[in-house]
Amino acid sequence: MTTTFPREILMHVVKALPAAPQILAQLGKLRLEPDADLADVTALLKCDAALTARVLRIANSALYGGGIHYSSLDHALARVGFGVIYRIAGIAAVAQMANQDLKLYKISGPRLRENSLLTALIMEELAGSTDTDSQEAYSAGLLRSTGKVALDGMMRDSSAGYFEPDSSGPLAQWEKGRAGLSSCEAAEFILTEWRFPASLCSAIGHHLEPEQMSPPTPLANLLNLAAGAAARHGHALPGEGPYWTLEPEKLEAAGVGEHQLEEASASALEKFELVRGSVS
Repeated sequence: MTTTFPREILMHVVKALPAAPQILAQLGKLRLEPDADLADVTALLKCDAALTARVLRIANSALYGGGIHYSSLDHALARVGFGVIYRIAGIAAVAQMANQDLKLYKISGPRLRENSLLTALIMEELAGSTDTDSQEAYSAGLLRSTGKVALDGMMRDSSAGYFEPDSSGPLAQWEKGRAGLSSCEAAEFILTEWRFPASLCSAIGHHLEPEQMSPPTPLANLLNLAAGAAARHGHALPGEGPYWTLEPEKLEAAGVGEHQLEEASASALEKFELVRGSVS
């Protein structure tokens, strides 16, 4: 039975989500402001005490700490710079947003967070092989499951049932049948409300089936390839497998070769193992 949820209900759920992803969007804008400095970044991050604590924890991980213990946010910012802090803040934001198991999808919180992190790291590596902005690519990987978090919050107390990969059919169709929109459509709507770049929002909204975009964009295809690579390396999410076919058309549209994809995945996995404990 189809249950249609109006966008107002979705927005009600969104308002209950942590503010950290919205702070991440503001951080991205700060990068483009010529007069912005580290004091502005510090002030923004300190708006959320929980986010600040997570940023420090991740900054002291094996990947980012380099043997140095950062005792304060100011200390970390002064040593590693804005680019690294943005990446760390992104991990912290997703860790906050996905802090519960998604009962609707039968996905544990750690599984969702690790999938987001590995996909983001692969995206960042792939961006280096293309003309794609590395920060936007990284953010797309981190935030691609935002819609799942929202739909889970929206329907966990309804009679919509749970997604069963073996019997529920294609994931996006199942979501539309239960919620009136797919998790990717929900993510595009939410991230647009949070004022992320339109190109990022659109890429996430179409990354399961990037060939349906008109015209197709490299970012949506990159995200499809990166999520597929994360799945093949042991960090899959239920029901997504059929969307990750490795086709020449996707590689061409993304501007990468299969060898580049494998090299990016291998490099990302090394980084992932150094920081995964901070989000598990």
